[in-house]
Amino acid sequence: MKLQEAVSRIITALNDAGLEFMLVGSFSSMYYSFPRSTTDADFVIGTSDWDSQGLAKSLGNEFKFDPQLSFETFGGSVKNEIQIEGTPFRIELFRLTDQPFDRARFDRRRKVALGGDEVWIPTPEDVILQKLTWSRPKDQEDVLGVIAVNHETLDREYLNQWAEQLGLTEELAAAWKLATEHS
Repeated sequence: MKLQEAVSRIITALNDAGLEFMLVGSFSSMYYSFPRSTTDADFVIGTSDWDSQGLAKSLGNEFKFDPQLSFETFGGSVKNEIQIEGTPFRIELFRLTDQPFDRARFDRRRKVALGGDEVWIPTPEDVILQKLTWSRPKDQEDVLGVIAVNHETLDREYLNQWAEQLGLTEELAAAWKLATEHS
């Protein structure tokens, strides 16, 4: 099974279960910028009470659902991990936190067509801010790509406001300069 097929099946299962969610991480940054390789897909689940066992059952045996919740140190969220049988791919289902930025980006999410599915993803501004928060090498590359492709239409006021609140003002300014210096 290819990762895009697994993501499509997860989207269908989440929709069938009536859950509020958004696709984040590399898939959302690629939507706004450039394709890159990845071995995982990350979702934020906004529905507080949901049946993880029921979701696991609806996905079938190819999806190995880890019944243990794990703690994500980067975002302070808890998550379920799903391994796709016979592949290096995994899916992570994060719980929406009560952090103001997490709530704001979830409220601002938008529905888009992606790989033949309609799916909720964060806005490009929220992708930039989240990836600046994580600040891993791939995240930094993603930030530059999203800014480079979208800099003329991004909501700079929103970006600057949240960058200040998140303590990312210098990081945003540096990324903006680097991503736009040749445009």
